[in-house]
Amino acid sequence: MCQFFFDFSQVSRSVCECLGSMTPETQDIYLRLDSHRRRSRLRLARIIARQQLLKKISQEIEAKEACDWLRAAGFPQYAQLYEDSQFPIEISDVKRDHDFLDKDLVEPLCRRLNTLNKCASMKLDVSLPKKKVSGYLL
Repeated sequence: MCQFFFDFSQVSRSVCECLGSMTPETQDIYLRLDSHRRRSRLRLARIIARQQLLKKISQEIEAKEACDWLRAAGFPQYAQLYEDSQFPIEISDVKRDHDFLDKDLVEPLCRRLNTLNKCASMKLDVSLPKKKVSGYLL
């Protein structure tokens, strides 16, 4: 296994700031590029955008699979709540509502709901700020 070591003293301050916004995997890819290919800020922006897109797609796949499981397991109301943007929800309330179910069914239900909570909170983080016109939110 080959490990990559990089001397950050040779990197400009702006590049270090950009590297701070990347995941370790993206930093590794970026730093493996030779200095000629690494120079472009556009290349850096593309690397970051690609990683964010892949993360978003994987979250959407996870959410879709969780919704499919919820419908198949007899909990379509939670899939519908997610699709209607009514997430995140309190898992403790769900456990209380379904206290009559076996633990073997409640645990996977809570796992799927936690997945949807995570995806919903990431959607909220990514949403754009609303525009203000004359003191009113649009």
